[in-house]
Amino acid sequence: MVGSSRGMRAASVAVLVGWVGALLAAVVTAGVGVAGLAGWSDSFVQRVDLSGGLGLVELDVAPTWEAGGVREICAEVDLRDYPTECLGFILDDGSGDSQVGGVVRQGDVVPQSIELRGPLVLDAEPGWNALLASLFAMQVLALLVVTVTLFQLWRLLRTAARGEPFTGEAVRRLRTMGALLLGWELVEPVLWLFLSPKAWDYNEGGFGPTGWLQLGSMEPGGPSLTVMAFGALLLLLAQVFRRGADLADEQRLTV
Repeated sequence: MVGSSRGMRAASVAVLVGWVGALLAAVVTAGVGVAGLAGWSDSFVQRVDLSGGLGLVELDVAPTWEAGGVREICAEVDLRDYPTECLGFILDDGSGDSQVGGVVRQGDVVPQSIELRGPLVLDAEPGWNALLASLFAMQVLALLVVTVTLFQLWRLLRTAARGEPFTGEAVRRLRTMGALLLGWELVEPVLWLFLSPKAWDYNEGGFGPTGWLQLGSMEPGGPSLTVMAFGALLLLLAQVFRRGADLADEQRLTV
């Protein structure tokens, strides 16, 4: 029992650290966004040092949108005339005959194409910009959802560490976390209908042989089924805790 309490306390400390980090990230992100939109900063892309100049804790803040694309991979690469219409990526099988003169060939397994995805960092002249304001707002909202969820989990673990896992307070916190995750996953796609690049009439375009990059999703995506399933699981767990709390109350009344 003592070991279990210690484990709960250790877990609560870890969650507390995560909660503080998420809260700081939300505040810093909001601050960078406001500074850029108000014209107080020279860029919307900032690296913020949270350790007083020591460089131990740095936070990169930038408005981003998912981007990606698919590109063909060259069957062989002429080092004297490097191709621009395909990606010069070679999968050498170690046979030792992959290069003949200035031409490098693929091994026995030939890559055909590659899909690249990641955040596209955006910037603009300081001052009001509707798209960047939208991106910062959504980042801050997402961080606040994480912050509130971690806060509820921290308080739940603190209660459990005191040896009182089945209480009405624990039930409320589990319900809050579950409802928050479910609600955010349902609301986020609706918000993106009005806040995405396409909603502000931005259109993507590529030029030249390497113009294959595209915004990953001009249309808002649907809710994450994994997150929604986790939220539903928390709501079911709250019902289990509700039953445990009722039994604990009956036991106290019996005594």
